[in-house]
Amino acid sequence: MGAAALFEDRFRRAEPVVTRAVERGELPAGTDPGELLEAMVAPVYFRLVFTGEPVDGTTADRAVDIALAAAHARALSAPIGSD
Repeated sequence: MGAAALFEDRFRRAEPVVTRAVERGELPAGTDPGELLEAMVAPVYFRLVFTGEPVDGTTADRAVDIALAAAHARALSAPIGSD
């Protein structure tokens, strides 16, 4: 399985979690699951691939906090007409 297929599979599996959070009102309506997941993993992979800095629980927690803040600011909504 190539990297693209791996990420596609992982994101597909995680999308229902984000969808349920939207349905419960924990995330704003229109939050794009793929955008949210990308925002969460990007800082981790940036460290792994580009800087070589360690990735620990604090790094992961911070990435999640930033992604959730972006979602609550409605910065991770699905583009209009994307349905």
